[in-house]
Amino acid sequence: NDDNDDDTSTEYACTSLKALKQTIHEFFRRLKKSTYILSASLPTLDEEGNVLTHADDPDILFENGTSAEDNVGTWSLESNEDVRKAFVQAEQFFLRHRSQNVTSNMKRPTLVLHVTKDPNATPPPPPPPYLTGMADPHATPSMTMLSFYAFPPGGGIDDPESTSERLKRLWRPFRALGRVYIAREGINAQMAVPTNVLDNFLSCCTLPSEEGGELFEVLGNYMENGMNIDPVPVDAKEFAEDPPFKNLHLRVRSQIVADGFEKPLDWQSAGYDMPPLEWHRKLKEAREARQSKSSSFEGDDDESKEEMPIVLDCRNDYETQVGKFELAEPLNTENFRESWDVLKERLRDVPKDAPIMTYCTGGIRCVKVAAYLSQELEFTNVSRLAGGVVAYDRTLNEEAPTEEPMFKGVNYVFDGRMGRRITDDQLGTCYTCGAKTHLITNCKNSNCHRRMVQCEHCQDAFYGTCSEGCKTRIVNEGLGPKVGKSSSDKSPLFATIPEEEKKEESEDVTYSTLDDYSSAHSTEAAPLLREIETNTAAFLPSGAHMVSGSMQGSLLSMLASTSREGRILEIGTFTGYATACFLEGAAAAGGGLG
Repeated sequence: NDDNDDDTSTEYACTSLKALKQTIHEFFRRLKKSTYILSASLPTLDEEGNVLTHADDPDILFENGTSAEDNVGTWSLESNEDVRKAFVQAEQFFLRHRSQNVTSNMKRPTLVLHVTKDPNATPPPPPPPYLTGMADPHATPSMTMLSFYAFPPGGGIDDPESTSERLKRLWRPFRALGRVYIAREGINAQMAVPTNVLDNFLSCCTLPSEEGGELFEVLGNYMENGMNIDPVPVDAKEFAEDPPFKNLHLRVRSQIVADGFEKPLDWQSAGYDMPPLEWHRKLKEAREARQSKSSSFEGDDDESKEEMPIVLDCRNDYETQVGKFELAEPLNTENFRESWDVLKERLRDVPKDAPIMTYCTGGIRCVKVAAYLSQELEFTNVSRLAGGVVAYDRTLNEEAPTEEPMFKGVNYVFDGRMGRRITDDQLGTCYTCGAKTHLITNCKNSNCHRRMVQCEHCQDAFYGTCSEGCKTRIVNEGLGPKVGKSSSDKSPLFATIPEEEKKEESEDVTYSTLDDYSSAHSTEAAPLLREIETNTAAFLPSGAHMVSGSMQGSLLSMLASTSREGRILEIGTFTGYATACFLEGAAAAGGGLG
């Protein structure tokens, strides 16, 4: 490369294979835009016929007897004909050289390409305003958690794939992390952005193009209530030790929130988007009215019942167990698609003009719920909390810090933190012992992976699992007993299991299922199978629970060993765990595979 620019050589230096590949890709991308010009020349050879660059040894002679220092035989490559002539020159040079040097190391025609910057090329555009003077995101003291969603009207997003690539390109300079879903209906994002470039990121996403923004037509103009920004940034060191997000994942989906509808509703017609402080005031008034009625007389008349708002918590059961608004009724669903039948049954005898208030974590699910209530069930007085619990928490902290929160407990969030504690109320009931707690975790047994409410004592005592059976499996498989974490203390809790305790656990444990007993009394899985489980947990943790596991694997091997000559047809595979088990059994049945 003859394009040596001393001022920028260190800035674009490649220090890794990934950087080198990216540099090469960028070079050819620019070359395609004709910002560089090409020329060619014949190679310089040493005495043995090895190809050298011209600068390696000025004493090496060309075939015509001139030195590399004197040779200026280059041809400009500006057309297909220029390229053809250059190849002809290279072939003639090769044939002439080989005829004079039979033992030469030169085995094929060779050209030296010279790449130089085109002095007449149009200069690249200046960086966008939001990147001008931006701080180094690597130097940020903290990370800011945020979320947002957008339902662009008029058919939504025409090309989700290209939009995904565009977002990835525009957000790369910010070193943003997170999980983003893109579909035709819109965008749903949970992200972590370096705090020192947060304003730059917001400008990119929200400013109109005439003010330097890039995504106004996709996000800025259609993000309801802007971005939900966590009021308390996470310290950079703490974030690095236990990151809620490790990369920026952009996924194209059929829907940004799976709702189960055959035909989408009009998301622009989804009730009243009630600001957080108005929501807070109405809940306080409803609580005071209820307390006043209950203190004045035992019963409520029909008229007063109709005036009281119906407050619906549209989150899943594990979310509502650890935190909710006062007066709220949970739908108690395991997934969002179950909401419609529950709503239809709950509101079957409710007047169509009754006040209905809905809320969720960040607001996006309530858009769909309010649209369903308004359009399908024909209710006329539907409102939803603007920005969800996240926006309520931030707004109350910033604009009314002396007010008592109407939300009690922990707001479950969909990242590695699991929850943000809003009040000290412990509303959840421990799945294992029944004690009150505010903690949510997942069972560490990858074959279970139950999401549950569990107190800190049981997380420690059960090594991060949900039951004695799962605990036994963890002990027998020798997995490290790293347990769950508190939403108020993000440092992982570790427990060490002495060898003698492991022995006691395996001897005195009570087995609740046949699978637990079988797992405890079976031989260890083959090293290959343990390696597959370990690698899946490390590189694809969200799918670790889908691995068959040692007990299912043993069953598959046994079934394969009883097959005719080890002939097995497996339809579909995930990590290859089941395939390896089939092979183990088939080898036994077939007397070996060849």
